[in-house]
Amino acid sequence: MFDRLANATVRIVCGKWSGSGFHFLNEELILTNYHIVEPHLTAGERITAYTEDKASTELEVLRLSPKDEYDFAILKLRRALGRNREVLEPKQVDYMPRGTEVAFSGFPHGTSDLLVHRAFVSGPFCDLGFHVDGSVNGGNSGGPIVDVSDGKVVGVVTVRRMIGGKDLGEISAESKDLQRYLDSIAGSGCVKLMGIDFSEFARLVARSLQLMDAVINDNANSGIGIGFHIRFALQACRELGY
Repeated sequence: MFDRLANATVRIVCGKWSGSGFHFLNEELILTNYHIVEPHLTAGERITAYTEDKASTELEVLRLSPKDEYDFAILKLRRALGRNREVLEPKQVDYMPRGTEVAFSGFPHGTSDLLVHRAFVSGPFCDLGFHVDGSVNGGNSGGPIVDVSDGKVVGVVTVRRMIGGKDLGEISAESKDLQRYLDSIAGSGCVKLMGIDFSEFARLVARSLQLMDAVINDNANSGIGIGFHIRFALQACRELGY
């Protein structure tokens, strides 16, 4: 079952964003997260799918959830990704009991390494989905969550829960604001005190904060992820005739 899950999973790249996706209902359909393909909508970036063995093809968008709801994107392959790709089927359940054993797959940290993990449903998440106790990382977004008992899809990896993520986001935003300000006054002279160039010092601080944000984001893992129920994307696929 785990090899089948891996063979259904692809890496999705859109501009600077990278996540995961999977064949769903039909070999030509790929399901992923809205937030993974958003650069296509805002900047016209191409969306490309890659398999574990480096086969690739571009994708077109068939249907998107509203930006702030459900976080899914239904895509269509422009050409096949090779023979014997696995297609995952949905398990139509409205509630996932605590303790249900699940597995999820994807490309954590945006690398080309496809990993499959065991996890457990640890509790509900509003009426949208459920928490999973597992190693969900950046890059796993858009990957499938399946019930281990039958291999059917129960959810889509949507986000990892990271303690302090909001504070880290504020650090990142402020460091970028500082960098933009310094760029705007570049060439206006400098202020030195006891031999210290304070404009360059501030620039180094901004760069350090950005590096710290990147390192923490890449490595922080509370062991908790959130999956949205598959029913939201399934309904949209049915409306498309799949």
